[in-house]
Amino acid sequence: MGAVAAVFYQVDRHGPPVPSGPVMITANHPNSLVDPLLIFRCSERATRPLGRAPLFDRLLLGAVMRALGGIPVHRRQDDPEAMHRNEDTFRAAVGVLLEGGAIQIYPEGRSHSESQLAELRTGAARIALQAEAAAGWRLDLSIVPVGITYSRKESARTGVVVRFGRAFACADLEQAYGHDPAMAVRMLTRRIEAGIRAQTLNFVHAGDRALVEMAEQMFVRESRWVPWRTRERLGTRFPRLQRFAAALEWVRRNAPEEHEALVAKVGHYAALHSFVKAGAGDVPVKYGVRPVARYIAVRGSLLVLGLPAALMGVLLWGPVVGVAVLAARLMRPAFEVRAISKLIALFLGAVLAWTAGTLAGYALGGAAAALAVAALAPLCGYVAMRWLEVAEEMREDAVLFVRLQGRPDVRRRFARLRSEITAAFRRLEKKWEQHEAEAGERQGGAASAKGGTAASGAGWGGLVGPADESDVDGRPGGGL
Repeated sequence: MGAVAAVFYQVDRHGPPVPSGPVMITANHPNSLVDPLLIFRCSERATRPLGRAPLFDRLLLGAVMRALGGIPVHRRQDDPEAMHRNEDTFRAAVGVLLEGGAIQIYPEGRSHSESQLAELRTGAARIALQAEAAAGWRLDLSIVPVGITYSRKESARTGVVVRFGRAFACADLEQAYGHDPAMAVRMLTRRIEAGIRAQTLNFVHAGDRALVEMAEQMFVRESRWVPWRTRERLGTRFPRLQRFAAALEWVRRNAPEEHEALVAKVGHYAALHSFVKAGAGDVPVKYGVRPVARYIAVRGSLLVLGLPAALMGVLLWGPVVGVAVLAARLMRPAFEVRAISKLIALFLGAVLAWTAGTLAGYALGGAAAALAVAALAPLCGYVAMRWLEVAEEMREDAVLFVRLQGRPDVRRRFARLRSEITAAFRRLEKKWEQHEAEAGERQGGAASAKGGTAASGAGWGGLVGPADESDVDGRPGGGL
């Protein structure tokens, strides 16, 4: 099922490998059972998820949880009379860790679509400390914070980035745990929260994400770091988006009038961008003859060469996708489980269709035909999926190109707005640098010693400059 999730989405996996030995993966929880599937896919080792008990009673979702080795968690809002059974949950989770296994736990306690990390519960910290105490504080448990960020979690073939942070231990809390267990639990919970927050996008206001994404998309192209019509993957954009989010919050707190003006300009730019249907790219200053000809030659050749296999893939898998989408709609799932409902429907449909096709091949042509169908059907499906994505990008680019022909005024309007917004960023950058310099003087240089925080570094260029991927391995986890 993890591989299915990597086909359903465009998945990027960033960060160091998951350590060997006992591991507790702690992650944010934006997308129900899809989150465990993605972590299972990207962890490179078996990780048993903790999930709310009612999920185990559902026909399909329960089967997924049991297949992943899930451990049920009993919440008061689900069944107040079953809370005592969490003693079994804790024993099971601690037992996995004592045996050198790995678990994944979601300390927010619920799946949600809010713009920032919800308040963390203490269960993860309690399990970690109980496991260390049971092993005489020699377990060497690794706690790995993970951030999962979706572009549009309910939609297939949209981006998701799974970021693994550096593992940390908790054995140093032995003395605190012996003196005051509750205090030690709170201390570890704060560490876990800081780790997850560092790997996620967090916005104080719900509308800030759209604003930040548009500002970053515009700024990097105006700065010539990214070609105008290039669609960057979410994993590539993430470090810049995180810095832009930090910059926006700093401007809101310290320069409210400039913040209001900047928001208005970016909003105006976003409205114009939507009006011309520029999509995930931006509006070029001009279209050169040679770049356009090269674009048509390269993309057109790919579409022509892939057309036969793509047609076969559409014929084989189009009905399966249609039936799966219809089934997911008929189930009318809540928004938080819409993606996993679609994913399960597609998985079951694909397995049934592949099995039926293989058996039909055997009946008609023997073992050789069955093997051919078994191997070529998935390949044709993959080619069809990629072919349709490339074709959609070309359609979007072509529509924009035609719409802008004879409209140099529109391109000039885009260019003027980009220049004004970029100039505003630069002015605010100077204010931020001055603010940091004054803070450093007041604190005796303490601020400059805080390497790696969002409010430290060599100027705002560290916040909105090109992405620094030195802390990631850059490997796509199923990047298709």
